[in-house]
Amino acid sequence: MYLTGSRKHSLDSKVRLTLPADMRREFAEKVCLVPLNDALYGFTPDGHRAWVDGFFPDGFNQRSRDDVRLRQLLNSRTVTVDIDSAGRIALGKVPEDVRAKLGLAGEVMVVGNDDHFELWNVEEWERAQEAFDDDLEALMFGGM
Repeated sequence: MYLTGSRKHSLDSKVRLTLPADMRREFAEKVCLVPLNDALYGFTPDGHRAWVDGFFPDGFNQRSRDDVRLRQLLNSRTVTVDIDSAGRIALGKVPEDVRAKLGLAGEVMVVGNDDHFELWNVEEWERAQEAFDDDLEALMFGGM
């Protein structure tokens, strides 16, 4: 899977988002939604498992309190939702306080980011892009 691009999409009155067609093709029936940083990340179930496993480069140690707690936190904040026959995901299943904190209402920015997509508040995305534009050269070339 390789997701790219960014585009605005409107949520419908039932707080559903129609996934862009190119992204919809990459997801079968479910999306794992994870609130992280300033966005809601969307993974396939297998992609979500790989993402969680990536936090444990030496493997998950069930005897490590830190490993157990981190995995518990990552998984407990994840909401898995179905993709309906029209390619919509029900963001209403994400707790309202989480959606409010992220400002996900009305129109949202759908951003492809390699192995997942991100849902952003449009204004927050624009602010992040301005900061990113300022830092792009330093990020790419180490401040040269």
